[in-house]
Amino acid sequence: MFRFPFRWSWALILALILLVSALASIAVYGSLSRLPAGLKVEDWAVGSLRISDFERQWADKKARLAEQPIALTVHDGTVAGTQVRTLQQLGLQTDESFIAGQLRLLREGSPFRRALYRWKMRNAVWSWHREISMDVLTASLKEAFPQVYARQPVNAKRLFLEGDAISYTAEAGALRIDEAELKERLELLLPTWGSVKWTASLPLCGTGETKSTGTTEPEPEQQAETVSASAAPPAVPLSVPMKTIQPQVTVQSLQAQGIVRKISEFTTSYPQNAVPGMNGEGRIHNVRSTAASIHDVLLKPGEVFDYAPYIQATEKKFGFKEAPVIVNGKLVPGIGGGICQVSSTLYNAVLRAGLAIIERRNHSLPVSYVPLGQDATFASGHIGFKFKNSTDHYLLIRTMSDDRSVTVKLFGQTPQDITYDVESKTLETLQPPVKYVLNPSLKVGKQETVVQGKPGYIVETYRIKKQNGVIIGRERVSRDTYSAQPTIVSVNNGGSGGQDHTPPAPGNDEPFVEDGIQGPMFR
Repeated sequence: MFRFPFRWSWALILALILLVSALASIAVYGSLSRLPAGLKVEDWAVGSLRISDFERQWADKKARLAEQPIALTVHDGTVAGTQVRTLQQLGLQTDESFIAGQLRLLREGSPFRRALYRWKMRNAVWSWHREISMDVLTASLKEAFPQVYARQPVNAKRLFLEGDAISYTAEAGALRIDEAELKERLELLLPTWGSVKWTASLPLCGTGETKSTGTTEPEPEQQAETVSASAAPPAVPLSVPMKTIQPQVTVQSLQAQGIVRKISEFTTSYPQNAVPGMNGEGRIHNVRSTAASIHDVLLKPGEVFDYAPYIQATEKKFGFKEAPVIVNGKLVPGIGGGICQVSSTLYNAVLRAGLAIIERRNHSLPVSYVPLGQDATFASGHIGFKFKNSTDHYLLIRTMSDDRSVTVKLFGQTPQDITYDVESKTLETLQPPVKYVLNPSLKVGKQETVVQGKPGYIVETYRIKKQNGVIIGRERVSRDTYSAQPTIVSVNNGGSGGQDHTPPAPGNDEPFVEDGIQGPMFR
């Protein structure tokens, strides 16, 4: 049988002893309860400190920093006040995830695995991030200084003086806390993690210097006792930085819109109430409410004005009242009567300003407040009124109304030597048809006129462009037809042949409402 030489046996035994010893040493090293030698948390030397002591100091440092009071003083020229808030209340946040993860590596797993991580951590520098949350800081400042946040900047205003001259009131800024700058100053106040007797080492306000403690760095084992023995920290004074908040609307921004003068104006008077049972007060309410809805509407260059949304806004804000409307070519009681007087008044101002008409239609019947061919009707979902600000500058709509009339003024900028006139010509008068209806109460062979008919018209309207009073252009803007209203005659011819039995035209089953939003009104 083969046998190892004697000297080989002792060598093997010695090697095994050394291996076991090494493994035991590694296991012991991996099981140490102290942090690796030379380890730092930023500038805080924690190497060889017991892990349990480190965790106590770690928690104590975080708690002391969070509870550090800051005396915030606001000087804004009118109000000077000081409020004390802790750093935690001002939004201090610390990120402990990295350190917590490193400690787990020193505690979890096999001793050999922990020994490996411990060896790698020698002379390492761990980060412990802290910052001020802007959201928390803002909320805390609003609670501490409500009088400062109550101040709001005041927009500049455009004023319209007598004779339609334009003037301005200047904007006014508001002095507010500069939150971004304050956040930076607070973060500069935060002491380093290695500071001795922490609160005594906070930087002086705004200087970046630290207060001297006259002590030396204690041994790691003594640090926990030193931190815990610190007295309640005094509040650190800090002057709150301020800044002036400017309003969104300034005189400069208003002037940049290019609204320099009145470029057109048109007024219409309310029609006389010639229809029994119609509510004049309701029509006045509808006209004035709609005019108020388009007052101070501002259009950008190239922007299209659509009348429909303003009718919806008027109904929601003011409500419409009963007044005459046009339904399928007849004047009847309804809701919202009068809204087309506003659109027609605006239409005439738009024509005289030389603006582009996108959509417009005349009423089916003539109206009394504008000449034939110069009206603009509206029927929700059927007929719209739209025009475009075809100038190179902003356009402002202003309205005025009372119990007698409504006025629309347009302000903007167009060449002062250019003006526009509007001219309408009646091309054809349409005679009213006669409609006979049976009336058995009349004597046989007799007839009576119940409603006198009214003629209709075919009208063309032109916009005439002038430069310094001289005609330089003529544009046809519309060709309109106004339906004739039939003469209603009742007859008794001894039979039933006189009554009108004409069926309604296809597609006319639903009432077609003009100059209103609903009709007819039945009681």
